[in-house]
Amino acid sequence: MTPNRHRPIDFATISRTVTEALVFQLPLPERTWVDVTALKLRGHLQLLLCAYDGDADAPRVLALHRDAYRLLALCDSFDATTPSLHAYELMRALAETTRSFADLHKEKESDQ
Repeated sequence: MTPNRHRPIDFATISRTVTEALVFQLPLPERTWVDVTALKLRGHLQLLLCAYDGDADAPRVLALHRDAYRLLALCDSFDATTPSLHAYELMRALAETTRSFADLHKEKESDQ
């Protein structure tokens, strides 16, 4: 059984978090906000990865899976000593990939 059969995926919350993360900000937002937003995005992305039961052999989907797992692995190496710009860039990359996965889920649901 997939997680979304027990709990529907909250696309509105995912979309809101992604939108907030992708608003370009200069100067950079406070590091605490970046870290919290990255943590939220990481959770959204992990949920979407666990819930996805579509065609993982399709080149587009395979590339998206690789990108998601690469970003999630990068999150494990980031800590308080990571430069703020790098943390901000990782957060934005997580947002882009999370948005792509959410779009993939929505496409799959609309096909059913």
